[in-house]
Amino acid sequence: MISKHVVFLPTVLLVVLLDQLGKQHVVETLGLGERVALLPGVIAWTHVPSVGGAFGVFRDWLPAAQLAGLAVLSLATAAIALGFYVQLARGEQACAAALGAMLGGVASNGLDRLRFGMGVDFLHPGPVGSDVLPDFNFADIAIVLGLVTLIAELLATELATRAAERPRP
Repeated sequence: MISKHVVFLPTVLLVVLLDQLGKQHVVETLGLGERVALLPGVIAWTHVPSVGGAFGVFRDWLPAAQLAGLAVLSLATAAIALGFYVQLARGEQACAAALGAMLGGVASNGLDRLRFGMGVDFLHPGPVGSDVLPDFNFADIAIVLGLVTLIAELLATELATRAAERPRP
């Protein structure tokens, strides 16, 4: 049985690495607000500052208060993810990877605040000229996929437990 440790830390590091490489690429190659098609009509590179947190939380706060609020939120999220991680059984690789993805995403977005003073979004869904969907980065994807994976794992475990508890005819 593969240990949870084998997937957790590598997932954290992979998410941070891929996200930071994407951000570095657009910072070095694109002007602020510029977009270049990656897969035409599907997704584009973009260089957009991310003010505030996910879904605009802290958006209207002063920069110093924003940084403090996001730091507290990031540290709390990291503590919760690590708390859940240490409680996982040895073979729970999917949950360990999900928590690693979430922690990597939070860490990478936090690193942006230290490096650039703000977040950096570098992926734009849809055609280059559209503004229907919000821009995002790889860390955002990792956080959402980690959360979805955790929910799916918890539901699957709960359903399996309930099925095992049902009386058999």
